[in-house]
Amino acid sequence: MKIVYLKYVVLACLVLILVSCKTNEPVASGSSEADGRYDSEFPDKTVSDQLDEISGTVKKIDCLAFYITYIFPEGNTIQIDSLTEDGLKKKTSGSAITNKSVSGTVTLTYYDGKTLGMLTCAHVIDFADTIYNWYDEHRTKLYSVSIKLRQQNYVAGLPGGNAIEVVAIDKKNDIAFLRKELAPHVEKPQILDLRVGKSKDLEWGTFVYIMGYPLGNLMVTRAIVSNPGKTKGDVFLTDALYNKGISGSPVFALRDGATHFEWVGMAKSASVDHIVYLAPDEEHLDVIDTEQPFDGTQFIKQNARINYGITYSVTIDAILRFLKENKEKLEQAGVYIDQQQY
Repeated sequence: MKIVYLKYVVLACLVLILVSCKTNEPVASGSSEADGRYDSEFPDKTVSDQLDEISGTVKKIDCLAFYITYIFPEGNTIQIDSLTEDGLKKKTSGSAITNKSVSGTVTLTYYDGKTLGMLTCAHVIDFADTIYNWYDEHRTKLYSVSIKLRQQNYVAGLPGGNAIEVVAIDKKNDIAFLRKELAPHVEKPQILDLRVGKSKDLEWGTFVYIMGYPLGNLMVTRAIVSNPGKTKGDVFLTDALYNKGISGSPVFALRDGATHFEWVGMAKSASVDHIVYLAPDEEHLDVIDTEQPFDGTQFIKQNARINYGITYSVTIDAILRFLKENKEKLEQAGVYIDQQQY
């Protein structure tokens, strides 16, 4: 009996030793059982390799539009409806060549060995054909008319080939599809090859990454989703630190862990306040005395001040619908997208 009792004592001691060796460290974030939802916490493993691969599909786009601007004398009574090409030249007090430029981000999404396709925001590449400026706020006295002569679109880091063309554009949802015919035997460009996500699965606190070219620099930033499904139209709201140039940047979410990236949208705009101010003639900027009143020529200008931390993104659902609705235009341009892959 003593021997049996001793065996039980030894067994109890062993169990006690094993229990005391258990760690009390917390479980790493993201290591819990998969629930099929988008993650709302930092990934528990590095995502650097995945982001590095994605970065090869994100490019900077620069768009430049050239205009001929006709300026009219202040006392004119010109009506826009009566303007003709001959009338512009006869009634103006002068003309000049001007330009407007916009920078943004494109994502390479299609390549068939010849044609390269890419997505960006419509406002990045959409320049007005005609721009009117007025002497007065009631728009009764025409100051100038600017007519677009040509436009140049340049995407940095692409192989040689033809000029970039706009294939389809949706101004309402701020989506545009571009194409470029590449020269034969060029190095194959890297195309975004990620699972397409579902906008309806975005939740309060969903953790997302945004990659693009704010102020011309390739950068990745993180953000969280707020009030999903409650904003107007096909957009969702995040707290991303938006800056000029990030328009067109792809947005990604993680579903059940660091290796499961899904494409859920495209950053398009930020909340802004518009500021109207008086600016001196640029010819006199170098001689301005800040201590004295300026009595030279002044111009009314407008600037947009970004409210950082409020960024709107178009949903992946709107992007897929855009591609489907413009299927005929895309195919006429030699772009055959397999809708089944989405």
